[in-house]
Amino acid sequence: MKKIYSFWGRFPSLYSVQDIITFLGRAKTIRSRAVRKIGLRKGDKVLEVACGSGRNFPHLVKAVSKDGFILGFDYSQEMLNAAKQLSKQNNWNNIKLVQGDAAQLKITENNFNGVLSILGISAIPGWEKALHRSYSVLRQRGKLVVCDARLFTGFLNLLNPLVKVIYSKFAAWDPSKNIPEKMKEIFGNVEVENLNLGTFFIAVSVKKRK
Repeated sequence: MKKIYSFWGRFPSLYSVQDIITFLGRAKTIRSRAVRKIGLRKGDKVLEVACGSGRNFPHLVKAVSKDGFILGFDYSQEMLNAAKQLSKQNNWNNIKLVQGDAAQLKITENNFNGVLSILGISAIPGWEKALHRSYSVLRQRGKLVVCDARLFTGFLNLLNPLVKVIYSKFAAWDPSKNIPEKMKEIFGNVEVENLNLGTFFIAVSVKKRK
């Protein structure tokens, strides 16, 4: 996993190309939709787990404005270097970047209004712990939004063996993880929207008092 994302971090332009393929040409639409589901307002605090090269930052910055705070967390320092460069180019001064293991999620901040992860949880070895940590750093009524991919269903499932080989090798993707079910177990609730012929989903859980 480390080698894979170190490579993408060194070549963010190539990462942009694979983004187009992965999202079937709807990357901007799906990414912005996932951010909107958090329900962020100006001045809010949001954490992005596995932020990568910062491809969701434009949507997050728009949502929280310059008065808000964005913490980008990623395992790959190369990815964070690319995210830092993107932030610098756009004069986004309200973004903090932290390197580390999402299963530990060692950060000093908490009481986030929202936590976002797009195509990240499925690639994290300790993904269940990462979801638990996401729950712990949210404030009451805060939302966790996870957008990730699934294998094809129907007649397109003939492509699944090839898809699994390619994305497991080049993106550390593990489609066997039932992310929405684990979110429901941790939060007690989950709402799921399916997109791109069922190959993408956006799952939303709200932190409520237990």
